[in-house]
Amino acid sequence: MTPSLDQLDLQLLQALQLDGRAPFSRIAAALGVSDQTVARRFRRLQTQAGLRVLGMTDESRVGRSNWIVRLRCTPDMSERLADALARRRTPPTSR
Repeated sequence: MTPSLDQLDLQLLQALQLDGRAPFSRIAAALGVSDQTVARRFRRLQTQAGLRVLGMTDESRVGRSNWIVRLRCTPDMSERLADALARRRTPPTSR
């Protein structure tokens, strides 16, 4: 069962989006609660809501750019399109 999120849960999620490696003590100070409260809420969100904190590369800092492409096709072609994209050769990066 997914828990309902209150204001503190939402603030905790926002803090983790800003810095997923921030110590609970710093998040707690920013939110005006104890670090035990942050740790308890974090564990509850992990177990009940499937919260995961992941690291991602900021592509602009490593000289790459992100692209989002939206494709439309008929349902019977979606799997063939996905296979074709997966087989696509990645072009070399320009330096």
